[in-house]
Amino acid sequence: MNRIVLMSSAAVVLLLGSACGADVPAAVPPAMTESASTAAAPAPTESAPAAATPTPTQSATPAGNSTEVVVTLADNTIASSLTAFKVGVPYTFVITNTGRHEHSFSINEPIAITGSLDASLSSALLDIDQNDIPFGVPKTVQYTFDETAIGETLEFACLIRRHYDVGMRLAITVTN
Repeated sequence: MNRIVLMSSAAVVLLLGSACGADVPAAVPPAMTESASTAAAPAPTESAPAAATPTPTQSATPAGNSTEVVVTLADNTIASSLTAFKVGVPYTFVITNTGRHEHSFSINEPIAITGSLDASLSSALLDIDQNDIPFGVPKTVQYTFDETAIGETLEFACLIRRHYDVGMRLAITVTN
């Protein structure tokens, strides 16, 4: 009798362990409407989430009066349809978390320049908190680079410590 209970317990533990590691899509929470915080002007504006998520390999396309930039956050990577930007051009960032973990999105100077994660976060041109990027639901934010960004070393990054440390960042350029 004890062997049956022991074997049943072991089977349950194995089933639970394999279920936790399975590659199952996360539940999609409802879209959030809180605004993004920024540390520098100009302030971004949001619009409703897009109906479908374009693939990150598509090129940037005009979205109304702005250029759409598709950003995909996955575990340990950031992909973007555009990495070269111009001052004064409005960009609509469509940010989607396709990973299994929460991710934030920032446009900031690298930690190697600012000296710390907190300094990069506090001086970010644009910062979208991980709570504002629900799994699988596109987050749409508009942002226009100003003259202060020209020639700066900037990157898209997930400024969650371990995420950033394993390379969740992508260099971008801003020109006139």
